[in-house]
Parts: sequence; structure tokens; C-alpha cells
Amino acid sequence: MKNLLLLSTMSISIFATTIPLHVELDLYQNKAFINKTFELTQNREITTKVPQDINIEDIRYTLEDGCLMDDGILEKITDQKRDQNKSEITYKIEALKAKTNLLKTISLKDIIDSEQIENMSTLLVDNLTKNMLEIDKLNKELKELNTQSKLDYKKLKLSFTCKDENAKLKVSYPLNSIRYTPFYNISADINNKSVTIEKQAVLLYKGAQNYDDIDLNIYSYRYNQNITPQHFYPKYLGQKKVIMYAKSVATMDSMQNLAIKNRDVSYQEIDTKSLYKIKDVSLKSEKKNLLRVDKSILDASFKTVIDAYGTNKAYMQATIKTKKDYSAAQANYFLNQNSIASKYMNKIQKETQTKLYFGEDEHIGIQKELIKTLDEKTFFGDKKISTQNWKYTITNKKPYSTDIEFITRVPISKNAEIKVKTLAQPKFNKQNAKGKTTWDFRLDANSKKEIIFGYEISNSK
Repeated sequence: MKNLLLLSTMSISIFATTIPLHVELDLYQNKAFINKTFELTQNREITTKVPQDINIEDIRYTLEDGCLMDDGILEKITDQKRDQNKSEITYKIEALKAKTNLLKTISLKDIIDSEQIENMSTLLVDNLTKNMLEIDKLNKELKELNTQSKLDYKKLKLSFTCKDENAKLKVSYPLNSIRYTPFYNISADINNKSVTIEKQAVLLYKGAQNYDDIDLNIYSYRYNQNITPQHFYPKYLGQKKVIMYAKSVATMDSMQNLAIKNRDVSYQEIDTKSLYKIKDVSLKSEKKNLLRVDKSILDASFKTVIDAYGTNKAYMQATIKTKKDYSAAQANYFLNQNSIASKYMNKIQKETQTKLYFGEDEHIGIQKELIKTLDEKTFFGDKKISTQNWKYTITNKKPYSTDIEFITRVPISKNAEIKVKTLAQPKFNKQNAKGKTTWDFRLDANSKKEIIFGYEISNSK
């Protein structure tokens, strides 16, 4: 197969393109590829448009058995008249800037007549204003021409030889003029004990060629992600732990005036990843498409979680288990159709219990009261003992019973001479090695529950 040739710049002309049998768009989280499938007819030649930023090495070909590529030519198409206009505008802007600088150097200090000074000042101001307005106008014209230049394309001309008729050729290349922004609408329904996860996406395309009835393949991962395990390094004691920073929240596109069309959507799992396929999407330049990618209604269990170790507030929690993976993205949260929050959602793995939170539960009251704080020594002076004790009063203001998970913590000792004893009434349900201490209970409507919690720290000599 001969190498593709990139011809020198030529003036723009209208050429007949070969209509592809099928067009698909592969969308990754950070990149897009377009795939055009052609039927190889007897004229042994196809011609198609590709974006101007595509190079020879970016284009991939898939030919059926019995076919050979004879030649390929990539011609750069430009508009010479537009390029000439850009040059003329650039020269005018430079000339006006030079004139402006010259006007600024004119001095009035040697002029004595006040009327002459006033006339000269007015003339200078008028000329400077006129120049700046003209420069601003020319800059806008230049910006518009540069925008048009970005929509230029190249002509890809391929010739081939096939043993059989009606063979197929697929041409693939990156499509950098597209922006894919996925997001979720996550709605909790307490009455029906369910959570709905609806995945949508905004697709914005800027290009010289529009497409009708294009099929989308939406992959769950980033293109050119880490494809190999990390290099193995020995772990040495005493090294500082790397600080992990939370992922920043991305700004979402405005959803106003975007119509959603019901399309044929399917979910598939390939060998190592998953993808959604959406058929018959219209891809028009400078137009946003709002895609409905997926919608699942999941069974959920709800309870109120109280973080007595932190904010000392109650939060609504839903626990779900999905049958498919959900990639991380920005999400809008709703509780019984009321908007709650917009925040980044981490990846959800299928068949794994996942906890989602829907904001503060203001109908659960928490009152914290210090009972005891005391530092003392034993009679023989061989131990120092510090005691902290609190009383929590939890009130359910709702007209129905609520499941509660009350969480607090005790200090953890890594010194054999320092002992920590948990003081709790009633006794907690579980406590882990990190000091996380949990009570699980159901609180009836309009009722209260008291929890006495504290700890005793003893330090031997």
C-alpha cells in the first residue's frame, strides 16, 4: 500500500464526496473518533472530507479481505480570498495602531492660545476615538474570519483494488471539534423506596460537515488511560503519606432550550469495559444535542445517618445495588422531586452496595450535652486518667418511624502504655479498629432517644 501524500495548499473548490453507507462516532470521556464505512464500487475511488487539523498519521483504514489500497491523497483546501481579507485587515489594524501612537506623541505645551489648544485637543480626542472604534470593528471582522478558518477541511482521496464487488472500507480519524459532557439526574423516592439514575449528556459539535442519522458509541472510560499496572516500588517505613485531594467539581452546560428525542439506546459490555450505543443522532455544527443515555429505577433502603463525630447533623442516606457500572460525572440530586444538590459523583460499580446521600434531614433533632470532663491520678499515682462524657438526645419530629444510624468515634492508641476505654449507654452495635462507633435503631414518630457516650484514657508511667 502506498503512503498517503499531503499536497500543497490549493484554492477552495467544491468537489463531489462519496456518500458513506454508515457513520459512527466513538465517544470516550476525553476524545472522539468518527468512523465512516464506504462501499467500494467499480470506479475504485472514494473521496471524503476530513477536518483541517487531521494529519496523515491520524487516519486509520479497515479493508475487507481481498482488497488493497492503491493510493491515498490528502489535499489541504483553503479559501484564498478569505486569507487575503485576513491579511488586509491585519495590515489596517497595524497602520491604525501606528497612527494612534503618533497622535499620542503630539504635544500642546508650546501653544499659547487657549482656543487653539481647545481645538487641537478636540481634534486629537476625535481622531483617537475614531481609530479605536475602527480597530475594534476590524478585530471583530478578523475574529469572524478566523472562526470560519477553523471550519476548513481537507479532501481525502483513496483508490483501491478489490477482488469482489461491494466490499467495505472503514475510514477512522479523531474528531477534535466535539465536546461530550455527561451528567446524571439522581432522584430518590422514599415512599416507593427507590432511586432513579438517569444518565444524560450534552453533545456540542463544531465542524464543516453535518451528519444525519449518525450512531454513537459511548464508552465508559478515558482514551489513552493507564493501560498497565503501576511500576512496583518497595514501601519504606517512615515515608510521608501522599495527600489525596478531592476532585474539583466541573461546571455544567446550561440545559435550557434543548429538546430530548427518544432514540434507540442499548447497553453492552465488552471484554474489559462497557458502552452505550445510541442510533440515529443528528450532528449539526454549533448545535447542542441533549442525549438521554440511560435510565434505571433501583430498589433502595433509606435511613438517617447522624455524624456525631463531625457536623453533629442528620443526613438522608439511600443504599442501592446496580446491575451496571456508572462512570464518574457531575450529578444533580433530587429527593421526592425536590432539588437537593449538584455535585460530582464517583464511579459506581455494579453488584456492589453503594451509598448515596440526599442532604440534611432537618426533621431529626440532635442535642449534645457535656456531662463530664475530668483529669485525675490514681491513689498510688501510677496512672493518669482523663475522662470525657456526653449525652446525646435524638428527636424524631416526623409523623412516622425512621431508621437511624448514629456514628461517633473514640481516640485510637498506638502506644502500649496508653489505654482507651469506651463508655456507652446503651451499648453500641459495632466498633471498628479505627474507632468508628455505631448505634443502629428505629425511632418511632415524635419520640426521643438518649445515648450516653464517652471514653476514658489512662496513661501509665
